[in-house]
Amino acid sequence: MNKSIFFDVDNTLVCREKNMISKSTIQAIKSLKKKNINIAIATGRSLAMVKQESFYDMFKTIISANGSLITVNDEVIYKEYMNQRLVRDLLTVFEKNQTPYCIHFLHESKGKLNQAWVAEFSIKYNMPLGYLEEDILNQIEKYEVFQINAYIKDSEIEMMRQSYPQFSFVKLIDIEDGYDIFNKHCSKGSAIRYLKSHQSGKEMEYYAFGDGFNDLEMFAEVDYSIAMGNGCDLLKERATYVTDSIHENGIYNALKNLKLI
Repeated sequence: MNKSIFFDVDNTLVCREKNMISKSTIQAIKSLKKKNINIAIATGRSLAMVKQESFYDMFKTIISANGSLITVNDEVIYKEYMNQRLVRDLLTVFEKNQTPYCIHFLHESKGKLNQAWVAEFSIKYNMPLGYLEEDILNQIEKYEVFQINAYIKDSEIEMMRQSYPQFSFVKLIDIEDGYDIFNKHCSKGSAIRYLKSHQSGKEMEYYAFGDGFNDLEMFAEVDYSIAMGNGCDLLKERATYVTDSIHENGIYNALKNLKLI
């Protein structure tokens, strides 16, 4: 039976503590490709950020911005940017409250780099950001925004969710009070459903590797879900299999144990 495997990026493929992909993971990916197993990235990162990764050329299919954008061989096959009027409204609130944030377009990501949280976010995720110019912000409703990251206190998050029910607010697990914000009806899971619906007649088994809250929907769409040992507890509870942590060759070990390599 044909197989497809989806990999989250941060702290699944890439150790963000060292901002590197391990030799064992690279070896595992090469082994999968030799066996003609389909491999894809499914990440909350923007496409621009994924393209900066050293392993980008190893993958043809990229699900980015939490399922809002899908590219195959650099061609956009699906996109669902955020409602432009609501983006304008949300950023107006952020500006009024001096909330640190960064925004992700199709080919670039920008933020107020003089804000400490934005600078920390950029370093933590190895995401070089462009400076968000005032003229872009003043015309933001003309731009296609696929994702926003922002500093939002836990005490404020429910109010934000009630004010913007069209958006999902997903907590980042390794940066203080950090949230992914994107289309409510988009997720890694919805992107995988889209790809499955456009799959050719071949019978296919689907696998997914992840570590965070935004991998929950993806796990629900595959036959075999593998949680990293360093992942959040909720994801581990939903997983078919829990492997070792990213520091202990988790991807390689899981693929060996599942007899995929």
